[in-house]
Amino acid sequence: MGFENELALIYDVDCVFNQPVKKYLSLGVGGNAKYFAAPKSLYALKNAVDCAKRHRVPVKIIGGGTNLLVSDDGFKGIIITTVKLADVFFKRDGVFAMCGAPLKKVADFARDNGLKGFEKLSGIPATVGGAVFQNAGAFGASVSDCVLDVQTLCRGKLKNRYKRECGFGYRKSVFKNGKEIIVSAVFDLKKGDRAEIDGLTALYREKRRQSQPQGKSCGCVFKNPPDIPAGKLIEDAGLKGCSRGGATVSEKHANFIVTSASATAADVYNLILHIKKTVKDKFGKDLTEEVEYVGEF
Repeated sequence: MGFENELALIYDVDCVFNQPVKKYLSLGVGGNAKYFAAPKSLYALKNAVDCAKRHRVPVKIIGGGTNLLVSDDGFKGIIITTVKLADVFFKRDGVFAMCGAPLKKVADFARDNGLKGFEKLSGIPATVGGAVFQNAGAFGASVSDCVLDVQTLCRGKLKNRYKRECGFGYRKSVFKNGKEIIVSAVFDLKKGDRAEIDGLTALYREKRRQSQPQGKSCGCVFKNPPDIPAGKLIEDAGLKGCSRGGATVSEKHANFIVTSASATAADVYNLILHIKKTVKDKFGKDLTEEVEYVGEF
C-alpha cells in the first residue's frame, strides 16, 4: 500500500495533500506541504510518524508555527501539526500539558488555579512542544525554569526525560538533535496569591504587546549575543525599516521582521542574510537565527 493510502486510513488523523502551509505560520509566507496531517490523539501522532518513516517520507512537526520559515518551494515530505493535541490538566504534582497547547492556555490554567511561575511566559505565542524544543523565554525567564519532566516519542516508543536530562540552555535543548518528538510536558508550579498572579500575568502580556510590533512576524529573528541584545546591534547598524520585497525590519523592535501580504519566504531569507552581513561588517558580531528553516533555501 502506498504512503498516501496508508496515511488516509489512520484513525483520528485529518490529512490533506499539497496543502498551503503559510496560513499555519505566523510569518504568513511559504509554499505547500506535499502532505499535511493533524492528529487528534497521541496514538494517531505515533501512527502518522511511523507510517512516514516506513515509507521514508521526511517529517516536520510544527506547533503554532511562530519561529518557522518555510521555503517558497514548500516541503516535499509531511508536515504534522500538533494543534489538536492541546489538553492541559493536573497530573501528579504538576501541570500536564500536551505539545499543541498554547503557552497562553497553560498560563491561564495556572492563573485560574492559583499557581505561580508562568506569568512571564504567558504572552509568548508558542505551543508547549515548540517552547520546550526552543527553550523559549521572555523577561529573563525561560520555559525550562518551570519544567519538571518532558515526554517524547523516540523510535516509536514513549520516553520520559527529567529536566536534568533535557540539555536546556539559552534557546537550546537536547531535542534539537531531531531524534525525539516532544509530546507533552509537566510543569512544576507552586501555589501563590491569585490576585498577584492575575496582575503579573496581565502586566507581562501588556509589556509584550507594547514592546513588539503588530502584524505578521516570527517573533525575535536572532538569538541575543552574550554581551548585547541582537535588536540593539541591528538598530545601531541603521537597519530599522530596511526591506527586501515584502519583508521589513520593524521600526518598533529591530529584532523583528514583519511581512506584508505580498511577502515571500525568499524576501525574509534575503533580509536575514543582509542583516547578518551588515552587523558582521559594522561590529564584527555574528548573529545566529532563532527562526528555523524548513525546505530548501
